[in-house]
Amino acid sequence: MDRFVSNRKDVTPSPVDGLFGGAGRFLRFPHYGEQDAPPFTVIAETEMLPGAYAGLHTQPDQQELLYIFAGAGTLRIDGQQQDVGPGDAILARAGAEFALSNTGSTPLRYLVVKCRTER
Repeated sequence: MDRFVSNRKDVTPSPVDGLFGGAGRFLRFPHYGEQDAPPFTVIAETEMLPGAYAGLHTQPDQQELLYIFAGAGTLRIDGQQQDVGPGDAILARAGAEFALSNTGSTPLRYLVVKCRTER
């Protein structure tokens, strides 16, 4: 790998609609992928627009860490629900069933780090 630093201003965002069967618009700023830093599959900043949500889903072979930078949201994980905001770190272990929604009036900004696991 020849790229040790990735800055948001140098990354082209990818718009995503209805992530995991959810609704609304997301902007994903991909910093690194599986080809860059295995076993990590995604390292990206994401902006979830107001009213958007990622649908309830499970990733059986990946753990996912989300770190909230800005905004307000609701996390649903393994049947439990909790409000989340700036400074919160969320760990969805492989096999967890989870969803995230933006409940605020500004974009919910967070870092996504996914890593393959052996189950």
